Amino acid sequence: MKKSVFQPKWENTGLSKYRFEQLKDLFAGKKVLDVGCAGGYGRPNWMHESISKIASYAKGIDISQHVIQDATAKGFNVEYGDAQNFSLNDTFEVIHAGELIEHLDNFHGFLQSSKKHLAPNGILVLTTPNAMRMNNVIYSMLGGLEVNAEHTCWFCEVTLRQLLERNGYKIERMDYIRHQPKSAIRKFISAVVRKLVPERVAWNNILVVAKAA
Repeated sequence: MKKSVFQPKWENTGLSKYRFEQLKDLFAGKKVLDVGCAGGYGRPNWMHESISKIASYAKGIDISQHVIQDATAKGFNVEYGDAQNFSLNDTFEVIHAGELIEHLDNFHGFLQSSKKHLAPNGILVLTTPNAMRMNNVIYSMLGGLEVNAEHTCWFCEVTLRQLLERNGYKIERMDYIRHQPKSAIRKFISAVVRKLVPERVAWNNILVVAKAA
């Protein structure tokens, strides 16, 4: 499908910076497992590096062998692991999966593997693109919506809640990642529109914090 000229490139969104700023209090001083840690590797504001700086202990897993090798050589505590089926013989206060679940085809495997690695009262922190965001409609109308070729699905707050509850989780927090476009024009338009529409369509990414029920 043809891409709308209004749709920015994914690598230019700068979302990692905003995600980390809004989630850092969940990681600070905690033992953290970062599932899908290779996402954004090599770019400014790499999420796993940011987490590693403030967590008491941080470990990452990913299926990208070349990223694991390179990051390990640079001193990061990362190893190969499949998000849909992993066993580390350890538990964590926080399991983070940022912009990951939409890449998977075995949600049950991921959620059950994560649950086995949660310490008592531990939390699962998920972020994922919001299917209901207004941008999707706008881009689809104005030339076509380009979808990441690695994505298998979209979630909204309703379907994500239902999936987590079916897999034995209790939602502690359901929210959105608030971010700003880079250009002044996009910032102005976004600010105006977001005053007029509900949050479920105003923001591009969903945030969920959940515990094992």
